[in-house]
Order: sequence, then structure tokens, then C-alpha cells
Amino acid sequence: MKIRKHQVLLTAQKLFIEKGFAATSVQDIINESKISKGTFYNYFSSKNECIIAILDNAKEETDLKRRELLIHQDVSKKDILIQQLIVRMDVYKERNLVPIFLVIFHSQDSELRNIIKKNHYEEVKWLSKRIVDVYGAKSRKYSVDSAILLLGMIQQMQHPWTVRSKEVSTKELVNYVMKRIDSLMPNLVESEEVLIDPFVFNHFYDEVRITKDHVIQLLKNFKQSNEKEMNISEVEMINFILEELTSNSPRKFLLEAVVNSFSNTMKNTAQSIEIKEISSNIWQVIDSL
Repeated sequence: MKIRKHQVLLTAQKLFIEKGFAATSVQDIINESKISKGTFYNYFSSKNECIIAILDNAKEETDLKRRELLIHQDVSKKDILIQQLIVRMDVYKERNLVPIFLVIFHSQDSELRNIIKKNHYEEVKWLSKRIVDVYGAKSRKYSVDSAILLLGMIQQMQHPWTVRSKEVSTKELVNYVMKRIDSLMPNLVESEEVLIDPFVFNHFYDEVRITKDHVIQLLKNFKQSNEKEMNISEVEMINFILEELTSNSPRKFLLEAVVNSFSNTMKNTAQSIEIKEISSNIWQVIDSL
């Protein structure tokens, strides 16, 4: 995503929070952003698309940071899962997204509410997989139930009416909840009682997969457009990623390391937002290898 488009999104988010979603017009966003109507509609087709992009950007950042935490790490380590849960909470806090979720909830707009539902579904699906990583194959049958219980406890203990009684850090909260899951898991396995079947849950939505060819083309286009601004090391990393992706036997562990280095190298450049999107797509392809 280009920097100017990102700035328009930040302006839209500010207005949605201050004025309310319904009371904010496209013209308000245009005026506050100091852009033309044509520029706005070149970026977004509607207000809805603005708010969807705000949530998508936060999800991409969360996904990338979570993946970075797993590089060269044992997926069964509970401490890594705790850090990954904290990442999402920190991103939402930094981006002031809680008011955005409230805006969507009160909008009664079915399109936006479906985005929240899909967001929740994907978080439960991700967490249920990580629960199996941490607690082993015996937990698979109970992984979705456990993921929903875990997220529910975190959400309720973050509720404004709850936290007024005591200031609790994010790390302290997640550690506390994970200990409760430690206690619950043996009981779930022993009882053999399942409320939500993981197979049914995991196939609730038809996923659109990002293809390897799509990612290769994205990288080639990026390289062609930005090669003059990049240093030799950055170009070499792109070339390496392209070579591995086009190989008959891509080396997953090397791709993970180089994609992470490339993302971090480009973090403070003018292309950082675009690289974040491309990296997110690359990680999806790596997952499929």
C-alpha cells in the first residue's frame, strides 16, 4: 500500500472514531485528507472499503509479527504462543482499533459485521492450530473449544468494567489465562466431550489461496518499480526469494529467514507498507510448501 493511501486510511479512522461511522461522509474524509474525490475513489470504492482496509492492515501486521516469533523456534513452546497472543493485543492497542470494532458493531451494516465475524473465525482457527502445536495431537479434538474459551477469557478480563478494579498488564493477563487452559486441557481430554467439531469449524469458509505464481509476479513488479532505490543487498534478497519460489524444491527454512530479513531491512523505507503486504502473501505460500 502506498504511503499516501495509508495516510487517507489513518484520517478516515480518526474521523470514524471522533464523529461516528454513519456521521462521517466520504467528503469529510476527502476534505480532511486534502485529496481530490478522484484520488479517494482510486483508492477505495466506499467508506466500507476504508474500514475493511484498516482491519486488514492490522491483521497483516499481526500475522507477520507472529510468524517472525516462530522462525527457528520450537512450535510447541508455550512462551512463543503467549508472545503471539500478546502481539495481536498490542497491535490493536497501538492502532486504537477497539473503537473501530464498536463503530462496526453499532453500524448494523451486514457487510461490515461479516468482516468482524470472519476476523473472529480466522483468529479461532489460527489459535486452535497453535493449541495442537503446544498441547499435542491429543488436544486436536478439543482445540476449537479451547481456543474459544481462551479468547473469551481474555476478552472478558479486558472488559472496561472488569479492569477498573485492578490494573493488569497484557503479559500478566495472557499468562494467567494460559495457566487456566493448562488446567482445563486434561479435563477436556478425559471427558471426551466436544462442543464444536474442529473439522466442521475449519471448513466453514472456503479460503481463497494466494498462489505461488501470484507472489512471484508481485515480487517481480516490485523489483522492477523500485530497483533504482534499493541497495545491492535488498536486490539480492529479492532475487534469492524469486529463485527459491521458482525452484522445484524450495528450501522453506531459508525462505523464512530471508523473507524475515527482507521485511526488517525495508521496515523504515518508503516501500515499507507495500513490502508488508507482499511479505504477508509470501508467508501464505511458504505455509503451503
